[in-house]
Amino acid sequence: MKVSTGRPDEMAPGLRSLSYGIFCWLNRNIIVLRGFGAVLRRWPFVGGWLGMAARASAVKQVLLRPRSFSNTSHQANLVAGDYLIGMDTGPTYDHDRALVHARLDCLNVEVDANREAQDRVAKLRLTGAKSAFDLIENYLMWIVFRAIEPVFGAAAGKVSVGAQGNVADLGLQRQYLLEIRYVAGQLLAGSASTLDIQRRAELCAASLRARMQGVSGDIQKSWNVSDPPEDIERNAVGLAWISHPVTVQSAALVVQELLSRPNVYQALRLKAAEVGEPAVWSDVDFRKSVRDHVLELMRFRPIFPLLARDVPRDTEFETGGRGNAQCPAGGKLTILSIAALFDPRAVPDSGKFCPHRNWGHEVDLRYLMFGYGTRQCPAKDYAVEIMTIALIGLLVLPELRLASDDGKAITYDGPLMSRMQMRFA
Repeated sequence: MKVSTGRPDEMAPGLRSLSYGIFCWLNRNIIVLRGFGAVLRRWPFVGGWLGMAARASAVKQVLLRPRSFSNTSHQANLVAGDYLIGMDTGPTYDHDRALVHARLDCLNVEVDANREAQDRVAKLRLTGAKSAFDLIENYLMWIVFRAIEPVFGAAAGKVSVGAQGNVADLGLQRQYLLEIRYVAGQLLAGSASTLDIQRRAELCAASLRARMQGVSGDIQKSWNVSDPPEDIERNAVGLAWISHPVTVQSAALVVQELLSRPNVYQALRLKAAEVGEPAVWSDVDFRKSVRDHVLELMRFRPIFPLLARDVPRDTEFETGGRGNAQCPAGGKLTILSIAALFDPRAVPDSGKFCPHRNWGHEVDLRYLMFGYGTRQCPAKDYAVEIMTIALIGLLVLPELRLASDDGKAITYDGPLMSRMQMRFA
C-alpha cells in the first residue's frame, strides 16, 4: 500500500492554500467524490495501493477494527482538546462514552425541538414573505440549540452566555454558537486548513475551554457526578462543539439536497398539507416518512464523505477485491464512506433516490454517515430526530427556494456552509 506522507504544516503557503481549496471544493461537489469512489470500487487494488477503502465490505471491516485502524487520526484536528472522537478504546473512552450516554438520556427532542421549530415557523410566516432569510441563522441553528441545550441540565444557561452573562441575551448565545461552529469546522478541515483558519479555530477553542472552566462547578452539580474537574470540562467542551454545529450543518446539507430534487420536495409538501396542522407535528406515519427521507438525503450528501484512520502497527485490510492491501505502521488509511453508501453490492439500486428502500441485512450501513460498529456516534438517533422535526417545519411553510436572485445564496466558510439564504417562492 502506498501511504500518504504529506504534511500540510510543511507546505509553502501558496501550495497549502491550493490544497485547502481543492479539499473544500470536493466537499461541496460531492458528485466528484462519488465518481472517484466508483472507480475505486471497480478496481479495489488501486484503492489498496493508495491506502483507500471504498467498497462497503472494506469500509465496514476497517471500522470494526479500531485498534488496527485508530481514531487517533482525528487528534490533530481537535483544537479544543481530547474527546471521544479522537480516543483509542480504553478505560477513559469507556467512562466518557457512558457519561455522554447519560447526558443524552436527559434530552426530550420531541418536545424541545418541536417547540422551537413551531416558534420559528410562526416567525418565518410573519417575516419570511417580505425578504430573504438565512436558513442556518434564523432557523436550524436555534432548533438544534434548544434541542441539545438540556445536556447541560441546570447549567445550560451559564454555558451559553458565560458565568456572568445574562441568560436572556440572544447575542451572547449567538456568539457561543459561532464559537463552537469554528471549532467543529476544524474537525472537518483539520491540518489541511490555511494558517489563518487554524488560528481562528484555536482562539475559539481557547475561549470555549475558558467558558467551561468558568462554569465547571455548575456543570458538576447539575450532572450530579464526582468526576475530577478536568474530566467534567473535557466532556462539556466536547458535547458543546461536536453535537450542535455538526447537526446544523447536516440539516443544511439535507435541505440543499432536497431542494435539488423538486419532485421529492413537492411530494413531501403535499403529504404535509394532507396531514394538516397541528397533526403534522406528531403524526407517526408522516414523521417516519420524513425520517426516511432525511437518512436518504444524508446518504447523497453526508457531512463526512471521507475519513482518515491511523495505522499504529503493521497490518492489512481487505479491499473487497482478490487480495488484501498491506498497511505499514505509522501510515494512514482513508475511508470513502460516500463510496460505500453507493456500493451496489450492498445497497440495492444504490444510484436511485429511494427513502423507503429495503436495506435487508445491511440496515446498519444505512447509518454509515454516523460511523459503524462500536464506535458509532452515540447521538445519531437524536440528531436524525432533530433534523426530521426541522424538516417538517419547512414542509408546512410556503414553497421555499434558494434566494439566488439576491446574490450568492449559499456562502461557505471553508468546507462548511455559513449562510443559506432562502425565500418563499
